[in-house]
Amino acid sequence: MLIRVGLDQWIAVKGTNPDSKSPGHLVGLNTAGLSGCVAIGLALDDVIALAHVYSNCTAATWLANGAGPGYLDTLTEALNTTRSLRPQARPSGVLVFSEGTPRWLPRELGEWLYGHGIDPEEGESAACRIWTDNGRLGWSKTLAEDPADNNNYTTSANAAAAILAYKALSPDAAPASPPQGD
Repeated sequence: MLIRVGLDQWIAVKGTNPDSKSPGHLVGLNTAGLSGCVAIGLALDDVIALAHVYSNCTAATWLANGAGPGYLDTLTEALNTTRSLRPQARPSGVLVFSEGTPRWLPRELGEWLYGHGIDPEEGESAACRIWTDNGRLGWSKTLAEDPADNNNYTTSANAAAAILAYKALSPDAAPASPPQGD
């Protein structure tokens, strides 16, 4: 099962499905359209989390202001909630951003993760997919292992049973568009 993470969403799921008959990437998260945005992928043993941080995350919206909490607060809350699912796990992470993303955003997110004990890998792409393999983070710049499955996913709007933790990172948060035909 693939779950597509939408704009300014943080989603954590159990990366294994004991009822599945297929090996490998049993449950994965993916996101697309990273034009100026950044994907944060994490693995904590069998739990994976993926966030699609909107390009509206800037120095002006990083900290709380009169308009409400800033990205720093919402991201930290989402990370703490996810870590509470596997408190003994040593998380691994990845930051993926597209060509042309202002350097401030991935640098700030990388420093934030590092401050929480996570030293993320970095990649450049307009899409990101993550999974867990024996508690280790796996990631790719493709939306699906098989390109024929690029549109074979569900979204946060209809995957509630699989989602262990969810956080809207801003008022702009929105589920990914459903695949054609849904």
